Amino acid sequence: MNESALGIATMADLDTLVWRIATLREKFLSNADVDLSSMRAVIRDSWQRCRELAVNADLNLARFATTNDQQLRDLYELNVAFLRAAGPVLLRLRATLGNVGYVVAVSDAEGTLLDVDGDPECRHKLARKGLLPGSNWSEAVAGTNAIGVALATGQVVQLVGAEHYCTGWQDVTCTAAPVFHPDDGHLLGVLDITGDYRLVRPFLAGIMAAAAAEVQRRYRLERVTQPARSRIFSGWTPPVPSNNASPVAGDQLVRFERLADVMRIVSSVLDPVRTPFVIAEQMGRLLDASGTVLAEGTTAGPPRTYFWTVSGEAGQKASEILQHAIHDPTILTWRFCDRPFIISGTTITNYKEELAGFPLPDISGMILVVRIPARPWTIADQQSGATLAAHGAAILRHARLYTDLQAYAAQTEVLNTLALFLSTLIDPIRQIDVVLQRILALTHLDIGMMVLKEDRHLAITAVPEIAIDQEQILALVETVMSTGQPIWLCREHAVAHEGTLLPLHDCCDLVVLPIILHATNAGALLIGSRAHRHISGEDLTLLLTITQQLGLTLSNARLRQVASENDALRQANHLKSVFLASVSHDLRSPLTAIRASVEDLLERQHEVSPIDHRALLSNIARETARLSRFVDQLLDLSRIEAGTLPIDREWVELHALVHDVITNFQQQYPVCRIEIFLSPTLPPLYIDPTLITQVLWNILENAQKYGPPEGPITIEAFCTNTDLVISISDRGPGIPINERHRIFDRFYRLERDRRSHRNGSGLGLAICHGIVSAHQGNIWVDERPGGGSIFRIILPLLNEQPTTWCPVEHSSRESV
Repeated sequence: MNESALGIATMADLDTLVWRIATLREKFLSNADVDLSSMRAVIRDSWQRCRELAVNADLNLARFATTNDQQLRDLYELNVAFLRAAGPVLLRLRATLGNVGYVVAVSDAEGTLLDVDGDPECRHKLARKGLLPGSNWSEAVAGTNAIGVALATGQVVQLVGAEHYCTGWQDVTCTAAPVFHPDDGHLLGVLDITGDYRLVRPFLAGIMAAAAAEVQRRYRLERVTQPARSRIFSGWTPPVPSNNASPVAGDQLVRFERLADVMRIVSSVLDPVRTPFVIAEQMGRLLDASGTVLAEGTTAGPPRTYFWTVSGEAGQKASEILQHAIHDPTILTWRFCDRPFIISGTTITNYKEELAGFPLPDISGMILVVRIPARPWTIADQQSGATLAAHGAAILRHARLYTDLQAYAAQTEVLNTLALFLSTLIDPIRQIDVVLQRILALTHLDIGMMVLKEDRHLAITAVPEIAIDQEQILALVETVMSTGQPIWLCREHAVAHEGTLLPLHDCCDLVVLPIILHATNAGALLIGSRAHRHISGEDLTLLLTITQQLGLTLSNARLRQVASENDALRQANHLKSVFLASVSHDLRSPLTAIRASVEDLLERQHEVSPIDHRALLSNIARETARLSRFVDQLLDLSRIEAGTLPIDREWVELHALVHDVITNFQQQYPVCRIEIFLSPTLPPLYIDPTLITQVLWNILENAQKYGPPEGPITIEAFCTNTDLVISISDRGPGIPINERHRIFDRFYRLERDRRSHRNGSGLGLAICHGIVSAHQGNIWVDERPGGGSIFRIILPLLNEQPTTWCPVEHSSRESV
């Protein structure tokens, strides 16, 4: 694992990373021989320290360092200067990140939490793991965690999932930055952000480092505002103030510090909606103005404006001046100049105050500033304002670019998640409702409908079940299919006199998009929301991409279905050919024997001896019976497939039925030896004796055909509480494991039988399977230990009293 492997782009990447690190950690805990040279050194060293400190790796809760409220108040009092310095920075972090799964925390130099704030839902989730004020998060107490590692190493650290030493933290990422004393450099505490922030993870390390530097600077200012303590001691002489100190140099230093402060505040904002307001506010505070307005936009339309004013009468008057000035065409032309400008109020506005203007490079905007009461605009004011305006324009561009990247990443994650989900569906055509539910969850909408037009009929699937107007739905679908363009309907934007009525009741916004199947428009996806949604061009692009992805998936599913049907048809055609070849042989053999016997009788009718005459007639009868049995098999198979096989049930003793089958079987195959193991307590069975006799006969005939002529063939039977189990085993070559599931298919014959041209129709076992299934039973084949096959038949017991299973008694063994 290398440094680049720790990046996370999707949830799948996070899961893979967590499991890989967790595996490494478990190996490291069990023995220290695992090679961690490619791991990040900070994590490896922290694991080693936790191991030496005997931290319990199964912990997921930190221990509290304070046992009561008084101890917590004392802890606050000890760190009051640090908390005051960190307070504004924490507020800025919370305002910048918003309540979207983040928790911001600050700890003291011992790792004890002083303050925790952020998203309420995330706070509640992490509070169950002990992330509360007063809990200690040093390495010695809580194991490898961002706060503890930052305290131990003095570096900004970021831990992902299983990089934590203790369990229970696989679903969050933690970023922490240490804060040092501005004078002696000792640790004051740690700033920490914990949550699920995969998208902004690469930026947070730098943000937290800047936040820690800001806390350190504010800590110095906080100490300056405290009452000075006497520093007189032996051998020390207080310095004498110099009368040559330049007040101009001091003013310049203060101005530079104020400019650095406001630029740092502007730089910390990542929200493009809030950034213009922050820039306008900080420009006003930098220049001690009464009001500012940031205006941007092209000349084609009215500019977008962002106002900031102070409170009171001065702010109201400044707002009036700026409102009037921002609509003056002459002033608006100054947006495209390249340097600061001063506008006289007597010539352009109805007020005597002068306005200072600062262009925003590359974004076609400017910032207008007014002071009440009026004061002259110095060169230093103009330089400071121009510097902040240029910096603010760059930050505004970066914030919007960052938002675009966020939106692109979110859309990419939606498409990847949907593609992964669609790839897991076996038959998406039959799971349209599930697909719609996932699309609604990913797009945060609540109404979905898919309409597919097949054979001039509409197939409509809606999630949830809602009332629809089919005529309007058909009209919309026809329009979208004919034009190939999406349609967006909104109840709020509909013209009242048109009487526009959406085809989905209780729906405010509705987007209809074409679904393309096999390069033709075959339907439409209707997706909408009950509440009004501001659907943008990017949203429509995402929905179009989702629809294209869905159409491609459905097209592929139909191609697979057609391919599967073609394979089934080819296989059926092949089996039919094999069957016809086998049937032609099975029919020709008895017919040939019958014909030969009849022709012999006709040719030698006066010369045939009584013995030969009887032999020829016996041959005709035997072959006729064989032919009749084959025709009966075909008829039975056709009835089984049609579901019309008649079952004439009656109560039957299995002992008697088996002995009758074996007696008749050995009359035809006298050499074959059959062993019988029947439990003496078998109950009567409610079955069709003729059909079950046919099942036993077919399996015995197969065993005799493929096994040694003398056998032996073994028949066993016993009962469980609910079923009768019959096993028939032979000593033949067995059945290959890859063909066992197919031998009960009609017309199917083993590959080795087809190669050796062994006689057979492939009907006997298919009929057995149909008969047993008609009795609500089951039949299958297993491998016999020592070679051969075991056919197992299970028939349910239909008697009211369940029969207790009885083991096979060796004394009941019979050999026939």
